[in-house]
Parts: sequence; C-alpha cells; structure tokens
Amino acid sequence: MNAEEYRAEQAAITAGLALYVQRFGKLFTGPKLSRADWIQLLQVLFPEVQKRYRDSAKLGRFFYDSQREIHFPELERNDRPLTDVKFKWYLENMEPARKAMSQADSPKAAVTRLALSTVREVEMAARRQIIGAVKEDPELDEFIEDEDLQDFIDSLNEPDPEPEIEPDLEPLRDEPAVAPVRRRRKSVKGWARVATGQETCAWCLMLISRGPVYFGADRAGLNLDDVTATQLFEEAGEDLDQFKQDTKQYVNEWHAGCDCLVIPVFDKADWPGLESQKRAESLWIEASKEATRLIESGEARTSDHNKETINALRRRIYRGEIDMSNYAIAA
Repeated sequence: MNAEEYRAEQAAITAGLALYVQRFGKLFTGPKLSRADWIQLLQVLFPEVQKRYRDSAKLGRFFYDSQREIHFPELERNDRPLTDVKFKWYLENMEPARKAMSQADSPKAAVTRLALSTVREVEMAARRQIIGAVKEDPELDEFIEDEDLQDFIDSLNEPDPEPEIEPDLEPLRDEPAVAPVRRRRKSVKGWARVATGQETCAWCLMLISRGPVYFGADRAGLNLDDVTATQLFEEAGEDLDQFKQDTKQYVNEWHAGCDCLVIPVFDKADWPGLESQKRAESLWIEASKEATRLIESGEARTSDHNKETINALRRRIYRGEIDMSNYAIAA
C-alpha cells in the first residue's frame, strides 16, 4: 500500500461519518443545548465513531506494515497493539465544538464544526498508529533514511484539507468579532457525597459524614471527569434538583433506590451539604463509640471497627431511631 492508496482508504472510512453526525446533530439544535444534552448527543454518536476509529487504526497498522516490509524486508514485523478511543477522550476533544452547539438556535455551522471535528478524530487514529509504531520500533532508527517514507511520516503531523461534505453542511462563516467574556472559574476544593431523599442506608450515611474529602468526582462515585461535572453543576445554577436530573445516570448506586448526589465543593466552610454532613458525622461518632464498646465486651460479631460501626448505624435505622430527612439536603 502506498501513500495515495492509504489516503483513499482513509477517505472511504470517513466518507459517511460527517453525514451521520449531521443527521443526529440537527436534532440537538434549536433550544440552548445543556451540558447533559451535549453528553447524550456524543453518546449517540460514539459507537459509530469508535467503530470507524478502529477501522482507521487498522488502516494505519496495515499501511505501516506494508511500507516497512517494502523498505526493510529483512526486519521482522514490529507488533504494536491498535490504538483505541475512550468516550472520555472523545468528550474532551469535542469541547471546542460544544460552545457553538450550546447557543440558542445554533447555526448549521455549529453542526459542521462537530462533524469536521469528529472526522478529524477518526483520521487521527491512523496517524497515531503510524507515528507510535515508528517511535517505538527498536530496529527502525538505523534504517529510516528513505526520504519519501520520512516525508510521508512528517506529513502525518500536518492537518488534512477540509473533507468534502454535502452542501447542507455549509462551512463556517466569518462572524463579527466579539470580545470574549472572561469569567474566573471557581476552584473546586473537594467533592462530597450528599443524600437527597428518603433512601439513605448506613453505608451512605458513612460516606455523607466524610464531607468533601474526595479529590475527584470519580472518587466520590460520579462517573464523569471533574471538568464536565463542574460545568454541569454551574449550568444547573447550582440547583441541586436540576443537577440531580443531569447526573443521576452517572452516580454509583450503593443499593437499590440510592438517591445520593456527588457535588463539587468550592468552600469547605460554606457549602450546601455542610449542616447535613455535620449531623451525619455526629451520628457516625456515636455509632463508633457503640462499636468500640461491643468489640471490647466481646458482643460484636467481628473485631472490624468500621464494619461494626456501620452495623450499629443499621440497627438504629431498623429501630426507627434515625430520621433520614435530617441528613438530606434536597428532598
């Protein structure tokens, strides 16, 4: 396979992708697109993106192998795993396109930008495969003197021309320059797990009592990166009910009906769940004392203090001694 054949195959892989993105992207134009809606759109697109990304990586692998065999037939094949794409990476790389799509009555140009960005993401799979293979080929350094091959490898770092797409995907038009409004983003000091209703178990109470000790949203049980989670919180106007709706599907549930919420904390001395956390902490301390007493007296089933503290909380819950609404910050 030569460079011309490679580019033709790459064009075939991405041929229908722009139209695919356009078809679904149009459904998300009109009303201002929220962060949650944006994530849903990318989740719809991602299976197709991932499939074509893998095809592109295979193409890069095949092209590299064929060129290596032509130029260095005496060398054994350099086996390198195929590159893959994760949804988190796709989400991050599409961020520039989100801003245009987030406008009310977003123009067709916004869908165009998303389509072109997605096409480039897929094309990068082959580039990463080839460049990575060259860099990690232990036997290639002393042989890589062929100027044509080297020129092509260098060209992989250069952007391709805009792909040809249907007229409906009109190019981005020049718009009047508007000075960007710079807004200082709040600094997240920690992440906390909070209760929002009646379905709070002993384990949840323990997590709530810890407060904003988690260094990342994922560590607190929210399966989103910190930037995305923080933006969702801000776009919800820090309204917990709205934020709960936007993130519910990404929160790890520790039991059936778990209604916990993971929130960013910008000020550890003043945050929405502070009072509830203090009450839960006091409850945990009381249960801890009971666990200590039972372990020392030999009445406890185990000597695991943390486990016995949770068991003490469970007993109080079963006896109806704990009103869960006292530990919820939003019913």
